[in-house]
Amino acid sequence: MATYVPRVLICGDVEEFKEKIGNKPAEIVGQIKYEKTGDYVKLFFGEQSLTGKDIKSLLDGVADYLIFTNVFDYGCYFKKFPRNAQVISLETFAKKIYNDFFSAEIWFLLKELLGKIKNAERVLDFDAFFAKSGFHTKGDFNVTIEDIADNLYPIMENIYGKIYRSFDECKFHNFNAIILTKERTPEEFIDVVIETEALTENILTFVRKNSELETWLASNENIFARIKYFKGTNGAWYVIKKNVPPADVGIYVVTHKDAKLSALPKGYKFIHAGHALAKNDFGYAGDDTGDNISQLNTFLDEITALYWIWKNTKHTHTGFVHYRRFFTNTTNQKAFNRKKILSAEEILKILSEYDFIVQQEGMSEITLREQIILSVGQPDLVQVCEKIIRYHLVRTHPDYLDAFDDVLSGCAFFSCGMHITRRNIFNAYCEWLFSFMLDATEEISDKLEIDGKSLGEMPHQCSRVMGHFAKRMMTVWLMKNHLRIKTLPVMFREDV
Repeated sequence: MATYVPRVLICGDVEEFKEKIGNKPAEIVGQIKYEKTGDYVKLFFGEQSLTGKDIKSLLDGVADYLIFTNVFDYGCYFKKFPRNAQVISLETFAKKIYNDFFSAEIWFLLKELLGKIKNAERVLDFDAFFAKSGFHTKGDFNVTIEDIADNLYPIMENIYGKIYRSFDECKFHNFNAIILTKERTPEEFIDVVIETEALTENILTFVRKNSELETWLASNENIFARIKYFKGTNGAWYVIKKNVPPADVGIYVVTHKDAKLSALPKGYKFIHAGHALAKNDFGYAGDDTGDNISQLNTFLDEITALYWIWKNTKHTHTGFVHYRRFFTNTTNQKAFNRKKILSAEEILKILSEYDFIVQQEGMSEITLREQIILSVGQPDLVQVCEKIIRYHLVRTHPDYLDAFDDVLSGCAFFSCGMHITRRNIFNAYCEWLFSFMLDATEEISDKLEIDGKSLGEMPHQCSRVMGHFAKRMMTVWLMKNHLRIKTLPVMFREDV
């Protein structure tokens, strides 16, 4: 992280200033002489007697701050000269500069700017600016401020609606804006913009006057959709709107047969799972083009379609449902009604507030492990498969083992693997799932034999055992990630 080195004019004892700030960065660019006769105060820069206008001019050019080492002189100054946020006491400067110095003026300007962001509800304070400002309550904000910090006084809960211990806890969330305030080089600024790319369209960043970042932004405005800046003490707040692709909803209806549905809502598409092995073609897109694992459909069922969506599409919002099961936003909708299928507009609205849409959680009278055993009909096969999956999960993601055990031994789950989410979350889930499930499936399909038969030679209720496990892995992944989950009812089609 770049180090901000403020240029300072000293009014008072220079050695006292150096001793007070220690190794904190500061460049002394001059000394101001202070004279007081009775109630009459004069300041001199060299031989020049300074007016309030002169001081403002110096602080707009030569220096960033005028520092008074004597608090009584500082108090007398403000009785005779206009208030200026760049004129501060040594005590204040020494405390603040360590965590990036900002005046109260900058705090209030940011508060004003937050009110100008259209429909803003949640803003992420990425660098914990408000925690460092010295305030303990947020005042009359119209937005919820959230923060990333691992060590804050509990009183900061009055400023922040939520405090995340690390970036990982909020990396899948969506915010109306993020606030960046640390001193960054252009390269560091770009890195943070990329890191937080999926979090927001809007960035509020404080940019120092005459800094590298100020120069870079002035030369590269064209890479952003819009930049506005609002001048404050020693710099400006930049309100930056990023170039983002328009929302593109692509929900895939997974099928292996003729779904007998003449039309789908906008944004929905059929995908034929296991198309490479299919005897019939129903005119739907198959999961056997591009990068695909369609040949593994015997073992993984519709999970082969999930892999195809991950590798071959780029929708901003995506997921999949089943040819018999569709999400709906209508409560008590028991009979299937095509017009009640969750619309693209409803999806975008929900995912602006939540991160992941799933079916309403179910509760079984038996554990998920026992469910798989009953579905497959081969307890020994299920035990062997679980052992192999467990091995590859430990090899790739050992921190998920506790959730894996809890889910398989539990009775509650999100059934069918149906879900809808934003693209970055979808990619993260698929990357995790296939990092171990593919190796586990290949090992089982290549090496496993029961009664002289390989897994592929067994009845389909047995060969699809990995698909049963794979669908339940969504609940495992959700257990370990900080997501705001929206559950919706599902309409079931009886006619296919």
